[in-house]
Amino acid sequence: MVKLVISSGHGKYVSGANSYINEVTEARKIVSKVADYLKELGCTVYEFHDNTSKTQSENIHTIVRYHNTKSRDLDISIHLNAASKTNDPRGVEVLYISESGREIAEKVASAVAKASGLKNRGAKKRTNLGFLNGTKKTAILIEVCFVDSKADVVLYKSKFDEICKAIAEIISGKKLPEPKQEESVQIQTGGLTADMVKEIAAYFIDKKWWAQVQFKSDGENPTALSGGLSPENRKEYEAWLQKRNWWYKVL
Repeated sequence: MVKLVISSGHGKYVSGANSYINEVTEARKIVSKVADYLKELGCTVYEFHDNTSKTQSENIHTIVRYHNTKSRDLDISIHLNAASKTNDPRGVEVLYISESGREIAEKVASAVAKASGLKNRGAKKRTNLGFLNGTKKTAILIEVCFVDSKADVVLYKSKFDEICKAIAEIISGKKLPEPKQEESVQIQTGGLTADMVKEIAAYFIDKKWWAQVQFKSDGENPTALSGGLSPENRKEYEAWLQKRNWWYKVL
């Protein structure tokens, strides 16, 4: 079981890059989501965000100190990159300083790129970063995307969950379970008056659900057939019918 500390870059009072999106805001979202997935996968996770430091040097010291107080196997820092505003893609890269860090960095960069469509800039060795130099365990710093690349930001926003899952799965060495496919159902009502038909029609229009009113050959006692209801929607619709004491059956 992997034990790790994962922290967001910069801090509440020490700003990072800011353009189409804000680095500090997004890094915190990523850390929290990745931490949730890692815990689901059985990892021991310590999550940290710096809410006190007022200077950059104090910020690095605070983050590194927190990491080094914990018993863990791995240190991860989440950042978002910046260069200059562009519509063009720039991509994900993962920074490391040790050989053990390089192995993890390469896997994370590849996994994030594959999950999101972001360009894979690969693993890059850096010897001048306070986080990588200061933490005493294997460490990586993930630059998830560029905040000033419109192409990157579009992919990041649309694939946020996939990115977080990819990081968690590579770090844990395990796969998250596939979401269960919910079975949809159909519900049929009967013996409706004209006013009841209008009420059902208004209800389904409001919910943006599909329904079809069917008439018998004599034009009387129409039925309303609804389809593709999720379990949650089914419960809601059944409660709505039961409140009116209307007949229905589940098909």
